[in-house]
Amino acid sequence: MKSKKAVLIASTIVMLVLIFVANPAVAETRDLDLAMVLWRGETQAEKGFKDNLKKMGYQVSYTIYNAGNKRNEFAKTLATINFNQFDYVYTFGTSASQLTKVLLDNRVPHIFNAVTAPVKSNIVDSMNSTGGNISGVGHNFHVKLQIKNARNVHKFTRLAYLFNPRESNSKVIRTNLMKLGKDLNFQLVSLRCAPDTPMLKDNLSKLVSKSIDVDAVYLPADSYIVSSASMIVSQLNTAKIVSIGAIREYIDHGALLGTVGDYYELGRLAATVLDTHQKGIPLQNIPVQLQGKFLFVINKTTADMLSIKIDRRMLDKAIFVK
Repeated sequence: MKSKKAVLIASTIVMLVLIFVANPAVAETRDLDLAMVLWRGETQAEKGFKDNLKKMGYQVSYTIYNAGNKRNEFAKTLATINFNQFDYVYTFGTSASQLTKVLLDNRVPHIFNAVTAPVKSNIVDSMNSTGGNISGVGHNFHVKLQIKNARNVHKFTRLAYLFNPRESNSKVIRTNLMKLGKDLNFQLVSLRCAPDTPMLKDNLSKLVSKSIDVDAVYLPADSYIVSSASMIVSQLNTAKIVSIGAIREYIDHGALLGTVGDYYELGRLAATVLDTHQKGIPLQNIPVQLQGKFLFVINKTTADMLSIKIDRRMLDKAIFVK
């Protein structure tokens, strides 16, 4: 009996060895060390990224570096990190991706996420061919769709835009909003809100006191502005000023509405970029991924507070949060 059992075990071992030799992909390790360079802490994008990598069978050790919205201090911190110890570097947002790209200089595979304008921000050469050891996911929200949906609910003629002059994507958004203002007959009031200055609080004070008189405020997908979402939305709601959020986080904090993407899905897409690279495709040949699905979200509590009546056509396609 023992002899037969020993033969069976030996045969099984031989079969397993043959399987692994015949199929190198089975033997290939899926353990990774990954650095996450974040601008304002972990978001649903990072959750989607981690969840999808785990689903695809990767065992990942994560080291987190968080900027806390402080560009100058963070640049100094990043310069002290030995990124060569990691298999990949993941970055969230335009600022973190720009800083990290310069420091990496193509030495380590770089996966970026939630970057509004990857080409105009000089992160990639083009959306189809990135030009380096880098690829990722763009945050392709459609400003025109956001504004049109918002105006179907609230007919504004003067729109304030909280503008961060230190972010290249904020400049792109401002250009788009100015063009839309001419096309759709509304005036854009651009309010400069640079980090590490009192500009944001000063502008909010002027909006609340009506010394800057507008019908609505556009809240952009800018990490600095988003980090103050709760405070901004609270003050605007107290003053009964309509707020339009470019990302879901604003509406969850009480902004009236927004046509927004899904951060969790952005993270899932970023994981597919890494997986494609693991399968042998150079990052420079992996096109920047773009999310195709957008949600029209309305905060019902805020709508009731502002006595906003929602047209039936908009009701049919809206998602309501409280």
